[in-house]
Amino acid sequence: SDVWTSAGVLIGLVLAMGTGWSLLDPVLALLVAVNILREGYLVVASSVGGLMDQAAPQNERDEIAAIIHRTAQGALQVHGLKTRRAGQAVFVEFHMVVAGDMTVRASHAICDRIEEAIRVALPTAQVTIHVEPEHKLEDSGIKPGQ
Repeated sequence: SDVWTSAGVLIGLVLAMGTGWSLLDPVLALLVAVNILREGYLVVASSVGGLMDQAAPQNERDEIAAIIHRTAQGALQVHGLKTRRAGQAVFVEFHMVVAGDMTVRASHAICDRIEEAIRVALPTAQVTIHVEPEHKLEDSGIKPGQ
């Protein structure tokens, strides 16, 4: 933005002196000021976005859902998928419904498989999975591929 600001000031000065139109200088100064405000806004918005939690971008959410669909074999359903970004880290949490008689070892193996696949795709991901029995099935959710 410094280059554009300097160029705008220089062009305004040259045009005003060359044409004799003294109005050109303040008009170009106004355009330079608007550019400075725009650049400042973009810097502040990106900084605030990095400091404040916000949902992961749609393409990442879609990728996470596809990974869950591919890797959650043995589970009945995944629902309540939530994501958020805080700086470089992405936090992923969801509920995974399994058969009520499934062992802890078996459900944990499914969780490990899902977590590893998500971390391969998104290395900064922190994954939290809440395992639930089948009476917690919901009308909508991700049905694992078989």
